[in-house]
This record gives sequence, C-alpha cells and structure tokens, in this order.
Amino acid sequence: MFLKVLSNFDLATTNLINQIIPHSHIFDIFFSFFSLTGNSIFIWGLVILLLVIFEERQDKRFIVYFIITFLITGSITNFVLKPSFRRIRPAEYSKPAFASQCPNDFSFPSGHATTAFAAAATLSAFHKKRKYFFYLIATLIAFSRIYLHCHYFLDVMAGAVLGYVTSKLILVFALKKNRP
Repeated sequence: MFLKVLSNFDLATTNLINQIIPHSHIFDIFFSFFSLTGNSIFIWGLVILLLVIFEERQDKRFIVYFIITFLITGSITNFVLKPSFRRIRPAEYSKPAFASQCPNDFSFPSGHATTAFAAAATLSAFHKKRKYFFYLIATLIAFSRIYLHCHYFLDVMAGAVLGYVTSKLILVFALKKNRP
C-alpha cells in the first residue's frame, strides 16, 4: 500500500515538474548542457578550474576531497544501488525524442544528482561564500535529469540526499583525521 502511494506521488510530481517547464528547443539545449550524457564531471571540472584561477586561496586540498567524494558517491550509486533497485527509467515508458541522453542502466538513485550534490557540499565546505552558486549548479544538474525524462522526482531527491550526506561524512572523517 505504502509503495503504491509513494509510486503515485513520484509519478505525479515528475509529471507536474515536466508540465511547469514547457519542452522547447531552447530548454532542451539548456538542460542538455547541465545533463551532459555520462556525468557532470565536465561542469564541475570547469568550476574547479575557475576557482583555481581566480581564488586567492592557496590551499588546494579541496580538489583532492572533491575527487574522493565524486568517485565514492558515483561508485556507490552506479555499482551498488542502481543494480540493487533496478528501477526502469521514465524514458522507457514515454520515449521522448530527447531521451537519447538517458543511459541504458537503471534509474534509482540518480547518479547525476548524487555526484552533483556531493560536489556542491564538498566545494561549499572549502568555499563557503560561493555555496549558493554550487548548490544552484547541483540543482540544475538534478532538475535536468527530470526534464530529460531520465529520472523520476524521487530518484533525484534520493541522489541529492545521498550525495550531500556522503560528502559530509567523508569530510568529517577526513578533516578530523588530518587535524593535529
């Protein structure tokens, strides 16, 4: 009973989100950029490059923590959770023209949302004044997956929570261990 209610809520919310933003060529291009078939490492690599170039901060440890959290969250999502839950992607049912950006693997949780929110949480820990910018990028990446019919709403929400929490746990452990 509960799973049926949850499934209905998920489908209704996903459909509502897809009705709020009309599908057009401009939005298809915009959200395809944030989705970038495969993963969002290109966008985060660009953000890190800009931080390295324009930040006065000499401490570059954030790059190591970024790589660690990105790899761990991506691995947990893609090699453990997705094969365990085996949820079919919405594009398999609706077959929109732009669904070619969706991988052929499973949907839950969203790997893009997981790594995006892990990246945002990690970068925010080291660059607090830019945290809203990082979370805006993470949100656009996550929303792009719903827009492109690659994920349901709860796929993205679970991925966002998983990425955020995993990043925070890694940072707490790593930073605590590195203190004198």
